[in-house]
Amino acid sequence: MKLVLSWLDDLAPGLAPAGVDPQPLAARMTALGMQVEEILHTGATVDGVITARVLRTERHPDAAKVHRVWVDAGDGVERHVWCGAFNMSPDDVIPLATPGTRMPDGRLIEPRPILGIDSQGMLCSARELGLGDDHSGILILPADTPLGLPYGEALGLRSEVVFDVDLTRNRPDCWGHLGSARDVAAHLGVALAPAPAPVVPTAESRSATVELVDGERCPRFTTVVISGVRVGPSPDWMVRRLQAAGMRSISNVVDVSNYVMLELNQPNHAYDLETLGGHGFRIRLARDGEQMTTLDGTVRTFTSDDLLICDAHDVPIGVGGVMGGLD
Repeated sequence: MKLVLSWLDDLAPGLAPAGVDPQPLAARMTALGMQVEEILHTGATVDGVITARVLRTERHPDAAKVHRVWVDAGDGVERHVWCGAFNMSPDDVIPLATPGTRMPDGRLIEPRPILGIDSQGMLCSARELGLGDDHSGILILPADTPLGLPYGEALGLRSEVVFDVDLTRNRPDCWGHLGSARDVAAHLGVALAPAPAPVVPTAESRSATVELVDGERCPRFTTVVISGVRVGPSPDWMVRRLQAAGMRSISNVVDVSNYVMLELNQPNHAYDLETLGGHGFRIRLARDGEQMTTLDGTVRTFTSDDLLICDAHDVPIGVGGVMGGLD
């Protein structure tokens, strides 16, 4: 399990202040039964990667898998780069790894000729910069990003210290950031002070029904209806924190769900009330051989020992505490 130190410090201010050697805290956590196996540093920027604007692109008749890109890093000098991604257009701002840059995977960026023409750097994807798993194309930065700056400075990136912790089964209380912060804060004499999350009730009362067919396997299933939600991207701070904890940003709705799970160790899932069959849930055991496609696109075949989340029409829409359905 990954614990983000800045997250722990938000929950218990003074527990893990930025800039302090994390080794002593790791030793104390290990003594408490939270074995810190590794101290990771994520989000650290790559020296030599600067922001640049695409001036123009050009296909080469003898190069099918790469094209030529000219960029300006704010100094008025045109730089030529060969690139195998085709998702950028003129005026896009992108990260440019300049010659001499050592990438996180160990590669040294040097002028290298393709078809006799040097490439004066490399255009970078998010994954190449340690900013996530996306390697489908070059990372496109906001259009108003200043040119010629280290990309980390331009984006306001912050390095995170992460503890990779091996927890034994007798410590489920520490399987979330809040539980871990509570235990360590008590040991160190630091006040636990999680920020309140105010709920603003609306005049319109809406609810989803719940039927517990198997009350032994699932004695409680809680729902709340949140109105006025618009699906979109998450704020940068949440994206970075989820990435540091080993999760990929999907959308604000999915990210909030994952964030709550990582903080409170409480599995949860977001459903669209308008498309939820019967506007309710039915929690039951699966029938032998029953199938459902989960969010990862895998067709799952269940046994009578598997707990399913179904809609009010008894159509499976999730696996209890594991994963939601695709449809």
